[in-house]
Amino acid sequence: MSRWWARRRNASRDDRGAVLVEFVLIAPVLMLFALGILEYGNAYSQVANVERATQQGARSVSSMGDGRYADYEALRAIDASTRGLSGMTVQQVIIFDATSNDSGEVPVACRSSSQDDLCNTYTGAQVRNANPGNFSGATGDSAYCADTAIDEAWCPVDRPRDGDNRTRIGVHVILTYRPVTGLVPGDLTIERTAVYQIEPCAQGQTSC
Repeated sequence: MSRWWARRRNASRDDRGAVLVEFVLIAPVLMLFALGILEYGNAYSQVANVERATQQGARSVSSMGDGRYADYEALRAIDASTRGLSGMTVQQVIIFDATSNDSGEVPVACRSSSQDDLCNTYTGAQVRNANPGNFSGATGDSAYCADTAIDEAWCPVDRPRDGDNRTRIGVHVILTYRPVTGLVPGDLTIERTAVYQIEPCAQGQTSC
């Protein structure tokens, strides 16, 4: 009886040792799996927030139409929507003419700088520190943007908002996302585009 009990006790110890070894081997895998779920869930949530921020910026600039503070209001909307996002940094916002651009993609040239009669390209710092005094609305000229205005390349007041050539405005936002777990090396770039047709003047108005 004592021998049987000794063998049973030794077997129990061996089983516990085997379980411990198995746990040590599988624990890192489970940890990586859990961290991966956390990273993916956070990134998915942030991408959804970027989608909303881009759409809010596009809706804002389209509703302003040919208003002289159209771009300023769009940048304010994007800044307000992205400022509180964890790990997200706005790198660039491009507001471009998508009227004859069936694909809705941002013109390649606009990724590097503003282009006359095509787009205004803003840096992340200009988005974060948008000041109405830097935009066309602060100039004294009622028809055209001054050379000192940061939206003068594609001046908001030159965007048709009535008739067959009513402007389609695209807003392209580029942000970087810093992973929270460190599993993914470096920052990730997230880009989103929204295109809206400029809102027309109210019925009966000849200008707005």
